[in-house]
Amino acid sequence: MRFAFPQSILPKNRWIIGLWVGLFAFALVLAGCDSDGSGMEEPTNTLTQVVSNNNDLSTLASALQAADLAETLGNENATFTVFAPANPAFDNVDVQSLTNNPDPLRDLLNFHVVQGEALTASDLEGRESVTTVEGQELQIGSENGTLTVGGVPVSQSDVEASNGVAHVIGGVLIPESFPRRVSYDLAAQSNSGAISSGVEGTVTFWEYNDSQTLVTLSLDNGPTGASVSHPAHIHNEGDGEIAIYLSPLDGTNRNEANDGTSARLVDRSFDTLAGFNGYVNIHESVENLGNIVAQGDIGSNATGTLGAGLSLVDNPTTNTKELTAQPNNGDFSNGVPGQLRLRELTADQTLVTVRLDPDGDGEFGDGPTQATVSHPAHIHGSGGAIQDYLSSVDGTDSKARSSQIVPNDVLNSDGIYVNVHESAANLQYVVSQGDVGSSSGGGGGY
Repeated sequence: MRFAFPQSILPKNRWIIGLWVGLFAFALVLAGCDSDGSGMEEPTNTLTQVVSNNNDLSTLASALQAADLAETLGNENATFTVFAPANPAFDNVDVQSLTNNPDPLRDLLNFHVVQGEALTASDLEGRESVTTVEGQELQIGSENGTLTVGGVPVSQSDVEASNGVAHVIGGVLIPESFPRRVSYDLAAQSNSGAISSGVEGTVTFWEYNDSQTLVTLSLDNGPTGASVSHPAHIHNEGDGEIAIYLSPLDGTNRNEANDGTSARLVDRSFDTLAGFNGYVNIHESVENLGNIVAQGDIGSNATGTLGAGLSLVDNPTTNTKELTAQPNNGDFSNGVPGQLRLRELTADQTLVTVRLDPDGDGEFGDGPTQATVSHPAHIHGSGGAIQDYLSSVDGTDSKARSSQIVPNDVLNSDGIYVNVHESAANLQYVVSQGDVGSSSGGGGGY
């Protein structure tokens, strides 16, 4: 705005005019300042409102609601620093699994929050780490001149709120205490076998303990309906050799008892498998290993999808139940002795492992059955009907074992038992059998 003064009064009243001009300019400056004269208006939105009003943070906003943290970060009487993952940071995160598990989700989100301080970018640059609400330290650093938190770059710093400050980051921060899982897609493979179009599926690594990982397989459309079980392995990238046997998928009978899944507890840490240089193959059958029906890269060869891990029980109960050899008219006429290992997994699930002892020496894991088939196993009810499908045992697997995750309500039934059969084609030949349920002892199946 321009002001004009009569030229006749300039020489005589120059000092008065200068005073008024100065006072007016000072008033203009004050009009643009907040109460502390910083030149910026005081923010009126809380951190929850800042996140909710930013379309680029909509996934985080939904997660805060699911974890009941929106109210916390909306508290005007508290101060927070929030490291806010932008929407693309969740591209490889199974957000649905997180929102369905509010307790681990809350721990995950609290690893993104510092309470009691509004730390600006310049404040952070002077620190090596900060302590999060989750309780663990978050490392502060720099990469190519860009501020990083937990190794993740800050894309937008110093987003002010009435109760703190937010910094937008390009990744999701994972605390050490978070129960992790990572999934990889398995693409259908065309082949010349009985399942010529192949099948699609998923392999998932579930963190179990410091040295073991639970590996599960699932087919997108459930069992294939084939009269075989489908062996699966983790292969080395370089030479293609089998590095780890996984539990086969029983292809028979599309029904509620068979959900087209398998499980195996392998002696590799989660971090080892998540960085493994290899791939997974699912084959048509032991006899036709050359026909690959599904395949997918894992570990260092692929970008997996992070999800909420298992809520494992503390001090899990375990139990062992004997499987006795069953004479029959098949290729294993004397039957095969074995064991069931039942390990409490979550509050409502148990990991059931079938272990066969082909040479009958009382030792397990010292040799395969040497069959060119897989041996299906089922949990049967008191009337003989199949209550649940266990994973088949690959006849070429030197450990002669397989596992499946089974609901506790199935195992807690009276009168249930397990049959291990010669093959999917010869289910009439039972090679091993044993009682499982609460009537056989062991406190409800485990």
